[in-house]
Parts: sequence; C-alpha cells; structure tokens
Amino acid sequence: MGAAAQLPNPTVSYEREAVPGLDASDDFLRLGWTIDPSGRRGFAGAAARAGAEAERFTVERDAFVLEIEARLAYLEAVHARELVARLDAARVPLADLVETLRSRSRQGDTSSYDAERAALELDGLDDERATARRTLEVARLQLGALLGEPGSGYDATDVLGLPAKPAGPFGAPHRPDVDAALSRASQADRDLAGARRGWIPRLELVAGVMRSASAGGDGIGYIVGIGGDLPLFNAGGAAAERSRAEAKRWRSEAAALASEARGESEVSRRDLALRIEQAETYLTGPATRAADLQRRAAVAYREGDRTILELLDVQRSARHAAVRAVELIYEARRAELTMRRAQGRHR
Repeated sequence: MGAAAQLPNPTVSYEREAVPGLDASDDFLRLGWTIDPSGRRGFAGAAARAGAEAERFTVERDAFVLEIEARLAYLEAVHARELVARLDAARVPLADLVETLRSRSRQGDTSSYDAERAALELDGLDDERATARRTLEVARLQLGALLGEPGSGYDATDVLGLPAKPAGPFGAPHRPDVDAALSRASQADRDLAGARRGWIPRLELVAGVMRSASAGGDGIGYIVGIGGDLPLFNAGGAAAERSRAEAKRWRSEAAALASEARGESEVSRRDLALRIEQAETYLTGPATRAADLQRRAAVAYREGDRTILELLDVQRSARHAAVRAVELIYEARRAELTMRRAQGRHR
C-alpha cells in the first residue's frame, strides 16, 4: 500500500564522450525525475488500500470461522462427557441388579436365567459406555491439539444446557467475507480509474551539468531536458477492460454471498427454534415419563408384580430416553453455533 503511493526515486547518471585520437572529451552528470500528471499514482495508492482492507476482512472472517470450529470441538467434548455420565448413572442400578440376581441364584432362590439375562443387558450397556468413552477421549485430545498441545487431553467443564430461543427474524447478517468482496470491487474501481488515464504520458525532467574539454580549452555548461513515453500502442484500454471485469465479478460475488448469508441465517434461526422446541417437549414428556416408569417398574419387580424382562425393558427405555435427551440438547447447541457462523457476528 505504501509502495504504490510513493513518489518515484530520482535517477542520476554520468557519461563521458570522447573520440580516440582527438584531444577532446565531454563529461555529463544528469539528474532525472519522472512525474505523472495523470494522477495514476493516487489511484494506485487507493487501490492498494482497498486491497489491504479486503485482506483484513478475509482474516477477520477466517478467525471467526476458526473460533466457531473451536467452539464446536469444545461442545463435542461437553456432549461426550454428559453422555458418559448418563450411561454411568444408568449402569449403577443395573449392576446392582445383576449382583443381586447372581447372589440369589447361588443361594438357589431363583434360576440363573434371570441373572444371565440381566448380565447380557449389562454387557450391552458397557459396550455403549466404551463407545462414549472413546468419543470423549478423542474430543479431549482434539481440545489439546487446538490449544497447541498435541497428545494432551483437556476436559470440558461446562454444563450441557439448552440455548436461548433466537429472536427474529434477524436483520442483514454482518459477514466480513461480503465486505472483503466489496473492497476487492473498490480496488478494481481504483485500478479502472487509473487505467482510463493511460493516454496521459509520464514525463521525465532532466537537469545536469556538462564539462567539455578540447585543445582549445575547457568549459562548463548545463543540461536541461524533458521527455516521456508516447501512449500510442498501449493507452490503458486493455487494463481498463480487465479492471472493469474484476469490479463486476467482485460485486456479483458480494451480492451472491450476501444473499446466501441471509438465507443461511434465516434457515439456521428457524432450525434452532425448532430444535429447542423439540428438546423441551422431549425433556418434559418422554424423558420424564421414562424416568418415572423406571422407578415404578423397580418397585413392582421387587414386589413380584413384574418379570425381569419387563424390568430390563423399562430400564433400557429409560437409558435410551436419557441419552436421547442429551443428543437433542447437543444438536440444539450445534444449531446455535451454525446460526452464529451464518450471522457472522458475536452474539
């Protein structure tokens, strides 16, 4: 940017003219300076500033997207930790039941079938826990990598809760990538303005001193001159067409990005609202009902009113309901981050 707006450096040269065999020579010391009366240097500086602004907007957008990706990785760790916690909590009563049934089987109070059937259910639960723990470990390592410590795991400590319902509809998204495209268009406009003045020649002013020596004596004189290029074959027409096309392309891209951002923003807002509504309905309905039914089934089994299969079926349903509740909250939180990425601003 500074280089485009700088004045050109002056030039200095020294020449000596002599004819071998003649006692005569001329020495010239010239100082030259190029001037541009067309104003192209100012347009070049303005174009460079617009290009630098476009780069700044691009970096801003990349940094924001990277932040969202980091938040998604953190959310994945929170989700995996909550999932492990729910499965650990579901394992406690099932493990106690297996131990009780095995003890009663050894004492002959009941058949070994009930104990083995409960043990099989516990094996299935342990397999689910192993999957969840693997996911948690990977998520912890990803957090470590994001923090610049590959191979080290970091724990996520936040509570997985539903986000706030989005207010809407939103206004126009604030997207630095749109601003970057508009800055690129502005840069092309400045280049176009400079190219349109390509028919104005650059001038070179020359001043200097000369020393002439001959058999008749020595003398000191001066040099004054003016020159420049003649824009006969290249008057900036091709550069102007190229800049005009670039400006059109970048404005079209800015319009497309803005339209896409508005669509993504509204879709993600609506998606988030629907996911929050679905999660709230599930938490107050099936999840609550499954937990209550599990408590009632445990009491009925102890009193002999329900079989082991019925108890295990209810426990499985309650476990799946707890896991599903975590999944719905997690999906809502992901939808919130997707909405923020579409909006392009911190909320």
